[in-house]
Amino acid sequence: MDQFNFSGKGVLITGGASGIGRATAKMFAREGASVVVADLDEEKGLAVAAEIGEAAIFVHTDVTKENSVKNLMNEAVGRFGSLNILFNCAGGSVVGDTLVTEVDMDIWEHTIPLDLRGPFLCSRFGIPKLIENGGGSVINVSSVVALRGNHPAHVYSTAKGGLISFTRSLAGAYSSKGVRANVICPGLIATDRIKNKPASSRRSEMVATYKKYEFGSGEPEDIANVALFLASDESRMVNAAVIPADGGISAY
Repeated sequence: MDQFNFSGKGVLITGGASGIGRATAKMFAREGASVVVADLDEEKGLAVAAEIGEAAIFVHTDVTKENSVKNLMNEAVGRFGSLNILFNCAGGSVVGDTLVTEVDMDIWEHTIPLDLRGPFLCSRFGIPKLIENGGGSVINVSSVVALRGNHPAHVYSTAKGGLISFTRSLAGAYSSKGVRANVICPGLIATDRIKNKPASSRRSEMVATYKKYEFGSGEPEDIANVALFLASDESRMVNAAVIPADGGISAY
């Protein structure tokens, strides 16, 4: 992809050490952006930054911790001088997430901070940095599970549904400051985390459902392409949008 030019732009990607975050970091860098890779996994995060080269740095970050996120924003601006694009990609579901009447509440205590508090904190401390530079783009990563009512992972779907509402609220609150906010809802994406998940009957049923759709599964780069468009000036009229990148699974 060569249609976008992000030269002079600072991009911060949480969850940038693997999966969708890694693919997006590499793609932004290829289009000229300076990239901050934020993740808990130091080994993988450093490897991604090294693979990209001088246009990237890694910042060890726990997105659920306020001081860690504050440090991340300061490191990003301190290194590259500006922050223009915030891609909140850190998150994920865990084995054992199930129906509300059955799920262990420890899963709630793990998932909600990661999938909802994380984007909240990154937006809380990242949006002022965007405004300082005249505006920018916030892109959150939700999930197709937030668009369907038949997914059994009730904690994860709660977090991702909340993220959609939060994104639309951001768009309404900060558009006058030049900040757009949109949310991507990926379907089944072949990340290492998904590939390595333990087999289960429910997981097998889910994969079988997705495979019924001709475009029902994708690669991390498919979501990265959507993110680049939403971050670009070409998408300047796209704000408060919920973008299903799920091959149509949420629609029919």
